[in-house]
Amino acid sequence: MTALVPLALAACAGDEGPPPPCPGLSSVTGAQSLVRFGQGGQDLTDVIFEAEIKDAALRCAYVDNLVEADMRISIQALRGPADVRRQADFSYFVAIATLDRKILARKEFRLEVPFPGNQTRVAAVEEISQRIPLKAGEAGDSYIIYVGLALTPRELQYNLENR
Repeated sequence: MTALVPLALAACAGDEGPPPPCPGLSSVTGAQSLVRFGQGGQDLTDVIFEAEIKDAALRCAYVDNLVEADMRISIQALRGPADVRRQADFSYFVAIATLDRKILARKEFRLEVPFPGNQTRVAAVEEISQRIPLKAGEAGDSYIIYVGLALTPRELQYNLENR
């Protein structure tokens, strides 16, 4: 797994010392980028679009027995030669896991990125919030938040073979 640089700004500091820690933030190996091909083969001319997670940042706050994690995910889409719709449609996911990588929750978010005018490269920024209930004695750093693009098995195989 490739770690993304988290913007760990906990919002409950004060005169009581440093703020409580935020969950870790990490991308999933092989799921940071996507090349979507048309019905043909996997030639450069068959590419409908490419998408890539460029950056992800996390800010958290503690409220009662919860850590509220606000995420900002920057995604870039590149129009391919096989595109006829002038739009990249895909999903990304966010998963919350324990430090031993046991997934507690996972949700997919659909994203439609249009290519207006003659633009072939477009950036999108997604902002989402996750609420993680804490058990007694736990802090935010007891969890990891994973982010990645939702890929088909064929797309994941392509990514792993073409690193």
